[in-house]
Amino acid sequence: MQSFNKQRIYALRADANALGGYLDKPLVKPIPTLAPVSLPAVGGFATARSEAFTLDEIVSCSSAYTRVSGREQTTHGTGSILVTAVVEDLNILEVVRAERVVAQVTIELSADGRRLGFSLAGSGFEGLRVAGHECRPTLNARLQQSGGDCGSGDGLLRWEDVVQAGRAQGETLLSGFKSHSEDAHQWALSRHRWMTADPQSENGRHAQASLVDGLDVACADRSCGHIVDIPHFGRIFFGELFMSRDSVQLVGIRAELGCATRGGITACCVGGGGTTDD
Repeated sequence: MQSFNKQRIYALRADANALGGYLDKPLVKPIPTLAPVSLPAVGGFATARSEAFTLDEIVSCSSAYTRVSGREQTTHGTGSILVTAVVEDLNILEVVRAERVVAQVTIELSADGRRLGFSLAGSGFEGLRVAGHECRPTLNARLQQSGGDCGSGDGLLRWEDVVQAGRAQGETLLSGFKSHSEDAHQWALSRHRWMTADPQSENGRHAQASLVDGLDVACADRSCGHIVDIPHFGRIFFGELFMSRDSVQLVGIRAELGCATRGGITACCVGGGGTTDD
């Protein structure tokens, strides 16, 4: 017979997809979402896989898979989630290429459901090339930390870590794009000025940062922080991290196409969180 002693119920949330997006030009059409997967609210395990995929020679990959798992830890009333997305041999218009992209988030929910901690361990880029040049991302030291080196003392990142990293990165973006052109500076102000605010948004409900601090690439004069601006192609964003008080999302690569082919593409998008009835 089931006990009536249980006082709390978690509603877990976790989802992942390996590749997807949309095109506005030369045709209006969706880019099929590869390997989408979602975690049942009570927890569990699910995985999805996609083999070789190509769409009109615009975007392709040799394989992709996603995995989600999670459950409530009944012994101490917390929730634990692991979300992973992997894309191999990614190719976007021959401009963005990567042998392997991994986005992975481990999420721990507190017993009262009001404080979320997470780790990005396992996330990264292998064999990345941009505009024909080898590209080596420099990962943010704080957001890359795990195993007890974070400010929380338990090896998990918190809201404060994202805000702190995002504020420094936002200042870098604003000053960096200012040196490019007035149009670039105005774009950066409209898109990233709020990252430097304290808190980052009204009532501190959202925070943004990036796992990537900078990119070592030959076209560095067109890059700033985690963003590369390629003329006659578009902008590429690496390792974008978004956080609210009860959820976190990591996007491995996002491309905003602004050439003869227009649209948006993401590779390796993972996220999750949870709420409790307490």
